[in-house]
Amino acid sequence: MMINKSPYDLNETLGRLLKVLVEHDMTIFSIIDHSGGAAQVGLSMPDTKLIIFGNPKAGTDLMLADHDFSIDLPLKIVLRKNNKYTEILYQTVTELAMRYNVNNLNDSIRNIDKTIENMIEQIILK
Repeated sequence: MMINKSPYDLNETLGRLLKVLVEHDMTIFSIIDHSGGAAQVGLSMPDTKLIIFGNPKAGTDLMLADHDFSIDLPLKIVLRKNNKYTEILYQTVTELAMRYNVNNLNDSIRNIDKTIENMIEQIILK
């Protein structure tokens, strides 16, 4: 699991993330408000959002390599409010590929991870 720190509040980090995802031709499938769901049942938790996104072209190759990979796709990023910053959490595709012993797509996997890493850098830059 990768954890990065954004100097921006959660809503600004979310806006920056969505902008970067669109710029990288990613499909945004859903945004789940975990903290909002908790509030609906009378519970409290730090502001937490799950963003589900992906690129069907890249994801299809992974699922063809091992159909079980589909349980972890599309990809996900969690934004979670911490006291002084917003945490950005995600699993690398390398970590996911190890789970399914998919090692015949190493170049593609590295490219996906590098793209996500570059997107995170764009989000947290001031």
